[in-house]
Amino acid sequence: MISTAISPHPSQSHSVLEAVLERITYANEDTGYTIARVATDRTGPDLLTVVGPLLGAQIGESLRLTGRWSSHPKYGKQFQADSYSTVLPATIQGIRRYLGSGMIKGIGPMMAERMVAHFGTDILSIIEDQPGRLIEVHGLGPKRTKRIADAWEEQKAIKEVMVFLSGVGVSTSLAVRIYKRYADSSISIVRAEPYRLASEVWGIGFKTADTIAQAVGIPHDSPQRIKAGLQYTLSQAADNGHCYLPEPDLVREATKILDVDRELIGPSLDELVTEEGVVRELLPASDAAITSAVAAVYLVPFHRAERSLAVGLLDLLNASDERLPAFAQVDWDKALGWLQRQTGQDLAAGPHAAGERQREPAVVAEGVERPRARRRQRGERRLIIGLIEKSAGLSVDQQIGL
Repeated sequence: MISTAISPHPSQSHSVLEAVLERITYANEDTGYTIARVATDRTGPDLLTVVGPLLGAQIGESLRLTGRWSSHPKYGKQFQADSYSTVLPATIQGIRRYLGSGMIKGIGPMMAERMVAHFGTDILSIIEDQPGRLIEVHGLGPKRTKRIADAWEEQKAIKEVMVFLSGVGVSTSLAVRIYKRYADSSISIVRAEPYRLASEVWGIGFKTADTIAQAVGIPHDSPQRIKAGLQYTLSQAADNGHCYLPEPDLVREATKILDVDRELIGPSLDELVTEEGVVRELLPASDAAITSAVAAVYLVPFHRAERSLAVGLLDLLNASDERLPAFAQVDWDKALGWLQRQTGQDLAAGPHAAGERQREPAVVAEGVERPRARRRQRGERRLIIGLIEKSAGLSVDQQIGL
């Protein structure tokens, strides 16, 4: 018997149903949720409906299902399965049907008949332990025998992975995603590197990965846990609108979240920077009270986004003057008023101050200075023109009728 107890949910009245899977009506590959029709000894030719997580179950398999009976207002009586195990058939008829169901690539009904006729009830153990002997069956050569053995191992591997993931508290839907991402490597990765799940499997965050890590015995103060926790801390900061955290703030917050000694954070952060899991760079002091540069720590995507934005702004500022003559007659008060109405944003702290400010020096994008107010005005106009045109793919005179 191959157990596949997947994501059990406690119930007040559990029942056990033994049945043969006859037909799969619906299966969601992302969650594992399945609607199936099964046959039992009691129902005879009539089929029962089973719903629930049946990932890996194949037509023709004998299943031992654990769950509860319910009544659907439209479809009537059905069995809601919380878990199942595969029970290999013991009779000649059951084995013949099992092998001929199409579950194992390379075996159809006719070949199943021949295999059972040759080996009898030992056929399943032959496939498991001595697949090379299958060439004794008429019509089976080395290539087809290898396909059959590989398909058998694949089915067994899926079930073994699902059993393991269920044992460490992984839900059915997440187990499906883990298996799709890592296939046969799922067990080894979850055991040795569970925090990879947080960055590589959609739907799994740090907290879920942390729970799995505890279940497989990863130490509370493990460097891989601390590194994943640092990334999680930055992610939480991003949810609050921060593109980065100053290193002292990151260390302080990560210490609270991870509940580890502060001294352990620094070495793990250094490793994470070396592995390019985060980006650390010095920023110039922005406060008169701070005289030295501060190390800022970014998640990689946010660092790339900030640099890309800065480059884009510089490109607009350094663009040639070819576009400006077309806007020589623009009424900028009217244009800026239109833009303010469209965006709902007050563009400056004064009456359309983009064309009026005379402060020097002007600082734009990564500390680039423009000492003359005239050049700043021209740059701001280019930015505004770009915004107007980009908002609908039209020239500014088409949008505001100038």
